[in-house]
Amino acid sequence: MADNHLSLWATIQSALREEISLTSYETWFANTNLSSINDSALTITVPNTFTKDGLEKRYRPLLEQTVASICGRPMTINFTIKETASVEPTLIVGPEITSREEPLPLNPNYTFAHFVRGSNNHLAYASSIAVAEAPGKAYNPLFIYGSVGLGKTHLLQAIGNHISANKTLPRNVMYTTSERFSIEMISSIRNNTTAAFRAKFRKLDILLIDDIQFLEGKEGTQEELFHTFNELYGQEKQIVFSSDRSPEKLSGLQDRLVSRFRWGLVADIQAPVLETRIAILREKAQLRGIEVDDSIIKLIASRISSNVRALEGALIKAIAYSELQGTHLSVSNLEKILPEEGKRPPLTVEAIKEEVATQYNLKRRDLEGSSRKKELVQARQIAIYIAREMTESSFPSLAKSFGNRDHSTIMHSYIKIKSLLEDTPLLYSEIKEIQENILSKYTTRR
Repeated sequence: MADNHLSLWATIQSALREEISLTSYETWFANTNLSSINDSALTITVPNTFTKDGLEKRYRPLLEQTVASICGRPMTINFTIKETASVEPTLIVGPEITSREEPLPLNPNYTFAHFVRGSNNHLAYASSIAVAEAPGKAYNPLFIYGSVGLGKTHLLQAIGNHISANKTLPRNVMYTTSERFSIEMISSIRNNTTAAFRAKFRKLDILLIDDIQFLEGKEGTQEELFHTFNELYGQEKQIVFSSDRSPEKLSGLQDRLVSRFRWGLVADIQAPVLETRIAILREKAQLRGIEVDDSIIKLIASRISSNVRALEGALIKAIAYSELQGTHLSVSNLEKILPEEGKRPPLTVEAIKEEVATQYNLKRRDLEGSSRKKELVQARQIAIYIAREMTESSFPSLAKSFGNRDHSTIMHSYIKIKSLLEDTPLLYSEIKEIQENILSKYTTRR
């Protein structure tokens, strides 16, 4: 692939990371590449049909919008499935719907060398190093928790990268998310392949599971994970979990499963302090091969304090602005494009409708109308569910907001989506992503 392809795709990927959650990015975009481009179209290579279908269904509008913004004109986007390549047979990352699907690779940038240490993450970093150097012996299980965008996924994959690169350590490593674990388990039940599913997970040397909070309320998946945990732990195989909350704050999980999370070490990650934020930005700029003045680095670090992902997003936005405008990046123009964190408008039902409409490439009025098209009905129900969960709106007030409907219809929509979430991991992921986008833009009273 030509260097300009690599540069363009890196820019597109950076923009996508700013728009969607890290889990969603890792799930759908981590192993994609730009294989060709001409004046009117670009072709993206994906690892398998599962990823191709997911991108077509969920992310084509966002991709088209992002590409048009970066290229300066609308572009047709095509997807192609890459030919099977030889892979390390015992390194399995991200289980797919069937065993025939090619596994996703670990992100090579997620290493300990690229992880910026600070007082906010010292224990999580040190314990991850210990686990990577002596899996099954140091801390088992290791449970890392912290808010969105603080580096949990980076540490889990750094453990996997370190172990897979060391030929003296066990090589049967799997990194996955609890969402994918649940998807594959459901698929195995439907296809009568539960024995193969269990064998795949219970013969591992190292199991790394991200975002364990996804399993809240999913009794069947919890049961399967409980027995998988017991099998691996009994053989002194290493298990690492990540979550957005500490074990005791996870509701909807079996007590016996939560108790096992505490058997080893529980380590938290806090938001980075100013000095760490500056170091993170310097590391990100260096990885991109870009020189950024210290004054710019310090201004971004002083404006953005919530998490690492927001820092990187601000840096990308600043660099893109400079390149597109053909101007030198300065403190004065950065002041214009980078508002201070915290100056966010209050969340309203109207804002939620806008976010949901954008996610599904619809207009806000579509969610308020009377159309019974399947895709519109579900988007409307999702907007109602999120509005009920994230605001203090009653069912009668939501009925007025959504086209003066009967409040019993609104209640039915809310209950339907809530029940679907228990058995539909991808829907859960979609709604979680919308909620994360909302939280990054608006302030809430809940």
